[in-house]
Amino acid sequence: MDDFLTGPQGLQDAADTSAPASPGSCIADSSRGTIGPTALSQILVDIAAISASMLTRRDKSEMVAELRAVIREEIAAVRADLTALEHRVDALDAERLQKTHRQQAVDMATRRQGNLLLDLRRQVEDLDNRGRLNNIRVRGLPEAEGEMPHEILTSLFTHLLG
Repeated sequence: MDDFLTGPQGLQDAADTSAPASPGSCIADSSRGTIGPTALSQILVDIAAISASMLTRRDKSEMVAELRAVIREEIAAVRADLTALEHRVDALDAERLQKTHRQQAVDMATRRQGNLLLDLRRQVEDLDNRGRLNNIRVRGLPEAEGEMPHEILTSLFTHLLG
């Protein structure tokens, strides 16, 4: 690898401190197969910058820890939302159950009231029929002027029923 950096002529070319002839020669002198000191120092600066920008294990561990913390916070928030929704669903379910019981009670009361109304109609009809039974109509009885029909019928029924 030393041959790559210094070329076939050895270390003395790498230590040559003369300024490059052109901007392109600061990276490598292809005619001589060597890298100049300015290019070498630039490469070292670039390597240092790349090394500084590269993540170390510690950096990666810190990033993973931060990411885990953020994920834990998000999961905790989602769990809190789910718990709140669970409580709302439970409350709505309890309210629905209560309303169902109340509706069943109203239905039963309506049925009872309907049955009572039907019974009352039957009783009214029965009382009407019984009231009509006490009303007797007599047809064909001649009525003269000055006679009282009530007195005539009373005496007639008394004589017939004895």
